[in-house]
Amino acid sequence: MSDRRKRAVIYCRVSTDKQEIDGESLEYQEAKCRQYAELHDIDVVIVLHEAKSGYIHYSLREKLALARQLIRDHMADMIIVWDLRRFSRNFVHSAMIFEEIESNGGEIISVSENIDNSLTGKLVRSILAWSAESEREKIVEYANRHWQTRSAQNLPLATGRAPYGWEWADKEKTAYIINHEEAMVRLSIFTMFVEQDMSIRAIAHKLTGDGILAPAKSRGWNVKSAAWRLSTVHKILVGPENIGTLVICKTRVVMAPNGKVTRKPNANIKTIAGGIPAIIPNELYELAQYKLKHNRVDKSKLHLKPEDFLLKSHIFCKTCGYRMGGRYRQYDGVTMAYYQCMHDNNKYDACPDLTGIKADKVNELVWADCCRVFKAIELIRDTIRARLEQEVRSFLENTIGSQQAASLRQEIAYAEAERSKHAPGSYYYNLVTQDIQAKQAHLRKFEEQAAYASTHTQLLDLYQQTVLSFLDFLDVMNGKYEEATFKEKRNALTVLGVTVTVSAAGQIRPPVAHVETEKEWLSLVEAGALSGMNPKALSYHACRGEFATTKRDESRRCTYVHRDELNRFLGSVTLKPRRLRDDAEARVEITYSPIFTGVQSSLT
Repeated sequence: MSDRRKRAVIYCRVSTDKQEIDGESLEYQEAKCRQYAELHDIDVVIVLHEAKSGYIHYSLREKLALARQLIRDHMADMIIVWDLRRFSRNFVHSAMIFEEIESNGGEIISVSENIDNSLTGKLVRSILAWSAESEREKIVEYANRHWQTRSAQNLPLATGRAPYGWEWADKEKTAYIINHEEAMVRLSIFTMFVEQDMSIRAIAHKLTGDGILAPAKSRGWNVKSAAWRLSTVHKILVGPENIGTLVICKTRVVMAPNGKVTRKPNANIKTIAGGIPAIIPNELYELAQYKLKHNRVDKSKLHLKPEDFLLKSHIFCKTCGYRMGGRYRQYDGVTMAYYQCMHDNNKYDACPDLTGIKADKVNELVWADCCRVFKAIELIRDTIRARLEQEVRSFLENTIGSQQAASLRQEIAYAEAERSKHAPGSYYYNLVTQDIQAKQAHLRKFEEQAAYASTHTQLLDLYQQTVLSFLDFLDVMNGKYEEATFKEKRNALTVLGVTVTVSAAGQIRPPVAHVETEKEWLSLVEAGALSGMNPKALSYHACRGEFATTKRDESRRCTYVHRDELNRFLGSVTLKPRRLRDDAEARVEITYSPIFTGVQSSLT
């Protein structure tokens, strides 16, 4: 009989999924390993392809783990690789893999390096493993030096694709140029959002319905859906690159302990003004940011009955300072609206009180206080008029700044013409140069102020429109403020700058801290009579697991508590009775915008 032919596992690895899709590197490795197996009369049990970094811990690479398992189960006699770097780029990991394979009677075959299993071969193998790790460190060092150099020169890092709306100006990726077709889509998104008052969802639906491909699909990326996502539209609206501000080194790629690649914030983040051509006018971008901020407060997560939550975005928890949101809860079988502190996402950092209060009571209290302020109508008119005059005066100052900037440009041009008449380095040349530099510094200051003048104009118009509608509301209502509509009330709250803070409900101790009775087991009705607590309140605390209850044979309908367990509970519990929870006047504090503080104090 002839000797049994040796069985081998062929293991091929590349570092990225893209290399695996391309197939060249993996196919080349497999072809060379198969040639070696045929030449040495070796049976190939299985061929394993893997696309993962060699620096990931070897136990987290599934295909390599399968190859090692086949060696341990003696279903294969050797592992054939193109080179030893396929196992790992970590010297220690490579040594552990080699030891595991050889201790289970397996062999390691490197086709390109042709190393035997002698002591000299093992030494060479160790040197090559060290060389693989050293090579990886050099690659990382080169990559770091590459982005550090480009960052120091205020150049794009050129490590990814150009943002939607731009493309690379050259092969070296040193600058961006505008892609006019994509730029028109980006501009239309801002126009629909700001001027046509469309929601982000409506914009995404319209772009998809009009057949405009989403950024990933239009650039040929491997994505399934051609629809626009809400996150894509939002990302376009908030990006500072719209107005020519380039942000580089925003995140860095790190490897998680489980071997997966993830991203974390980069401490070397850098902002470059003018680093990318602007597509969106500054005033349009600022209006979009203003609207996004406004939407987050007033238009997100609308309730089925918004009228139940008049104070949305105006009410805060006094304990932690977080905003309180509107929710619904069952009170004695009736659905009631209430405000609840929203600081409850992390149990280790949550608000200790999680303050809550009935919405109808605090709504009524706050609006009644606003009505008292409305009664000083003439004083309010004077205050609002003064504020509008201040805003207009501020805007006129910006206009004057633009006129001064134009005058400075003329003076600089005249000074440059005078400087050209003198020889560089002469006394008069240096004197005029210093004067030009001083004027240029003043000019930059005025230009920065003037850049926001048009934006201020539109924002001032928005504010004046709100204030004027409030004044119309005062004229129309004429003392009948309780009959105002929900929209009119919300507008009034915004103009007055109402802020409501709610304190936690008061707590009391049980009327009886220790029950004295000869009975060992008490029904909740009996326990309530002895302790002075409502049996329903006792049942509520029992359902929350604050004390143990049980059923007994004498009455299966009743719930019983042991006397000692009841005394333990009474000694530790604090109660929040409804009379204290619903006392809105004692718990609520109302403040107004500073310009209305005098109006409020004059009525107290």
